[in-house]
Amino acid sequence: MIKPLLLSVLLILTNSAWSQEFKVVYDKDRDFSQYKTFRFGEGELLTPKDKRQLTAEQVDKWMKTAITNELKMKGLQRTDSAADLVVSYVVGTVAKSDAGNVGPLGMTPGSTERTYMKDYQMASMVIDLNDRRDIKVWRVNTTIEMVSTNAEKLIGQVVQKGFKKYPKAVKNKSKK
Repeated sequence: MIKPLLLSVLLILTNSAWSQEFKVVYDKDRDFSQYKTFRFGEGELLTPKDKRQLTAEQVDKWMKTAITNELKMKGLQRTDSAADLVVSYVVGTVAKSDAGNVGPLGMTPGSTERTYMKDYQMASMVIDLNDRRDIKVWRVNTTIEMVSTNAEKLIGQVVQKGFKKYPKAVKNKSKK
């Protein structure tokens, strides 16, 4: 009894890990303490217009709010004029389908069905921070299965996770 339950939990956790890709890339030698201000550059929604359930304006507002909150917590201030960092993003969704065999443990009693079909939405998001010289200093790149219908919450969670690794300010090392 415990083994089938343990196997089911393990399969669910393994499937969750496969449905998310998350990568943060940045210059680890860069002194991020030099950045004090940021502004927004281009934001783009790539979901085809006939497939959108949200407006580009809604997504833009949620992205900017989530990013602003994270960068303010890191000590940066938003400005609409010249800034140390320029934030840009691309976000979109695409419909996906998966099919496969479930095997004997995945069958329900009395069923002879051994295959499954799963339709879902995959969301992709790329957030870039470029410095004044247009040098990319930070990138969050994620692809995640949309398991929630609350897109605003999902955007907030992904942005929060992406900026969790934002480097702490490099302190000047004084020689003794």
